[in-house]
Amino acid sequence: MSYKIIISKTALKDLKKIDKSTRARIAKKLQFYIKQGAPLDFARLLVHSSIGQYRLRVGHFRIAFDLDGDKINITRIQHRKDV
Repeated sequence: MSYKIIISKTALKDLKKIDKSTRARIAKKLQFYIKQGAPLDFARLLVHSSIGQYRLRVGHFRIAFDLDGDKINITRIQHRKDV
């Protein structure tokens, strides 16, 4: 199954606060997760789903997202100490 990534305005603001090399690493890892065909195999279910249903880990950063059919709606990208 092919997934489409949709990034919210809040997640874009989060990305702009992150240095360039880490942003590139996050983008590369997101592409890896998508190409695997089952991104939920790498995701964890969030207990308090106020920022999203699931999260992915990229180094010290957490990507919170909701899954809607074949769309991955990224809601937040934050350092693990802030999540």
